[in-house]
Amino acid sequence: MILHERLMRVKLNEIPESGLTVSERFDPEELKLQTPELKFTGPLEVTGFFQRERSTVFVKVSTAGDQEMVCDRCLETFVQPYGRQFDFGYSVKDELVLDITDDVRQEILLSYPVKFLCREGCEGLCPRCGKNLNVGPCSCPR
Repeated sequence: MILHERLMRVKLNEIPESGLTVSERFDPEELKLQTPELKFTGPLEVTGFFQRERSTVFVKVSTAGDQEMVCDRCLETFVQPYGRQFDFGYSVKDELVLDITDDVRQEILLSYPVKFLCREGCEGLCPRCGKNLNVGPCSCPR
């Protein structure tokens, strides 16, 4: 179950002077974070620290989870940990509620790698026979 109201949306009058920390688990599918090449293997842990200074709210967000991807070189599926931190600032002069759902979602999507590699030295596939060269050499003539 996803609870947008508990983390991504806060009432500004509920932020104490010392700040407000809220943590929750989210279903990445409901936040539309899955792509054909990348998906989270479980819930996404999101923690937000909200600090209000006059008419501005500063938010520090940290995220953690595990992502499953398909390597662009060898086409093998692999899992790697995901964790990012984002900082936001909002002018909230006449606002009662601050909803950061879309901003967090966009930052997560923008943090995805351009190329998915199972490891830095991935050998990829043989262009002739298609064997995964990470497993061993193929028998194709060089």
